[in-house]
Amino acid sequence: MNSDKPIIFSFFSGAGFLDLGFESAGFEIGYVNEIHPPFLAAYKHARLKLGIDDPIFGYFSGDIEDCLNGAEATKVTKFIDELGNKRIVGFIGGPPCPDFSVAGKNRGQFGENGKLSKTYVDLICKQKPDFFHFREC
Repeated sequence: MNSDKPIIFSFFSGAGFLDLGFESAGFEIGYVNEIHPPFLAAYKHARLKLGIDDPIFGYFSGDIEDCLNGAEATKVTKFIDELGNKRIVGFIGGPPCPDFSVAGKNRGQFGENGKLSKTYVDLICKQKPDFFHFREC
């Protein structure tokens, strides 16, 4: 763990392209959440091939809702508490957004994945990172 670099908690990580961008800009990835196993497998494989260390707090393959209210939420809170005020903590991610487009029939928060935007915002409000990035489509 490099204590000089801001640390990132990554949600909706996909194959990790946004994370790689942040890392190349001087951030350290601390935690990764991705629900789809093939995307998380690609994420891990890419890091291995590029010689990049695993996130210091590891990977969580599950629903972001669990990071807000479930057992995983306790872990996320503990990880952030461990960092104390010693590190700048950022959350990055972009919930799936087809429900907010014409292609998704503009179902918004009532669509299959529309609730995920609110969950991500609620997680940010609960954990209060020093900064966040909400990637849009």
